[in-house]
Amino acid sequence: PMAEFNDVFDPSGDPQAAMLGMMRYPNFVSEEWSHVLTWDLFVGRWIWLDGIKRGVFTSHSVLLCNLIGPPGLLLHWATCIVTGKGLTPSEVPVDEGES
Repeated sequence: PMAEFNDVFDPSGDPQAAMLGMMRYPNFVSEEWSHVLTWDLFVGRWIWLDGIKRGVFTSHSVLLCNLIGPPGLLLHWATCIVTGKGLTPSEVPVDEGES
């Protein structure tokens, strides 16, 4: 399986065929689905909530996150920078009712 896994990342070969070959292994399928669900559910949700909290448009970032994973997070960060919001909130607002 390791040689086939290496073929997935070999641009001179056929990465798509190598990925399909890896799907024959139940352990790989289990790992791949857990990886995909982590990005789709947790990172995609974080992007969406961060956008709501900071007023950043997120539809394109969440879509890209759901389609191919990490580039969606990078796109969200780029969107935040371009819109002048920065990578992280500069200050966390505190409710006046809390002390």
